[in-house]
Order: sequence, then C-alpha cells, then structure tokens
Amino acid sequence: MSNPIFSSFRNNNLQTQQQPSLKDMINQVKNSPNPDATMQMLFSNHPKYQEVMQYIQHNGGDAKSAFYNMAAQKGVNPDVVLSRLR
Repeated sequence: MSNPIFSSFRNNNLQTQQQPSLKDMINQVKNSPNPDATMQMLFSNHPKYQEVMQYIQHNGGDAKSAFYNMAAQKGVNPDVVLSRLR
C-alpha cells in the first residue's frame, strides 16, 4: 500500500478552497473531547483523506501508532514531521 500521509506532504496539495488544511484538521482533532470520532468525521467528509483513513484502519485503527509505524518503515523521524505541522 502506498504511503498516503507522506505522499500528501510531498505533493503539497492538501489544501483547496473547499477543504480545511491538514494543520487545521489536526488542531480540531487535538481540541476535541473525542479525538477519534472527530478525526473520522473530518476525514470522511473529505475524499482526499479517505486513503489516510483506510491506511489507519488497516494498521490497527490507531492513528498515532499507524503514523509512527509508517515513519519507522520509511526511516523518517516522526518528530521532524510533527514539528513541521506545528
């Protein structure tokens, strides 16, 4: 399976006029009383992010673990990626 999270960063095409930026979505999830449900709702409303949700679901359903596992597989420091999103 391709790497939807990192390929989205490389393509730098996450933001359109109709969709919030990935950074805005992350902030909504972080500030939500139910982050998992908020993430599923946000991503389900935006077709571009369906691949990301499928990747997470195929990797145990935990976004944080899926992200760190993907970073380890690709030899990427996850802290560098996260610092760029802040």
